Amino acid sequence: MARLTTAVLLCLGLAACITHRDQVLAPDAGGVVIDARTGRPVEGAQVRYPRFDAPASVITGADGRFALEGSTQGRIILAYPIGGVFRDTTSVMASAPGLGDAYASVDFINAGRPASAIHDIPILMFGADAPETPFDALTADCIGGTEERHALRVATHVSTLDSSTPPDWLTADRARAVLDHLNRTLPFSRFQTCREASDAYALYRSATTVLETLISRAP
Repeated sequence: MARLTTAVLLCLGLAACITHRDQVLAPDAGGVVIDARTGRPVEGAQVRYPRFDAPASVITGADGRFALEGSTQGRIILAYPIGGVFRDTTSVMASAPGLGDAYASVDFINAGRPASAIHDIPILMFGADAPETPFDALTADCIGGTEERHALRVATHVSTLDSSTPPDWLTADRARAVLDHLNRTLPFSRFQTCREASDAYALYRSATTVLETLISRAP
């Protein structure tokens, strides 16, 4: 720690150690919005990065596709010893009439330059009056919030799919995107706080088996 502090202080005294760098807030991202009830694309869904005022939202076409422009923020940093390349993530949100708000995660490499999403992002939407899932009773005391509850619906839905004949929208790349989103939104630590922790986590692991199977088959 003493060496790090000394290096920072020395660097602060040198103009060459100070640099401007773009931090990626959200990457360029593309994907598709799917109505989970029908498996069909959702036309006219509004897709946006909910954590930022910019970039502007976009509207899906008849194919349910969307393309979001990324956003960066200029900042002044120390060239040494702070910096580096790391994996980052942010949330994307879809809204449409008659459907509940839906969420997904967009992963990207934040290297201080414009970035593109690692995966093609699927966003699953459910009816605003969708029935309760098997998770609801097991997690009523520990998991709340719109994004987390949506993730439980996604886990329930993918558990009903057949890994030998998955729907056209569920490629191996999109399966990885869905699984990463679920594991990030519903980490093991969240289930540990549940009264029915063992049963809730066991159900979750079983529900995501389909995704893991599809990922394992990817070349």
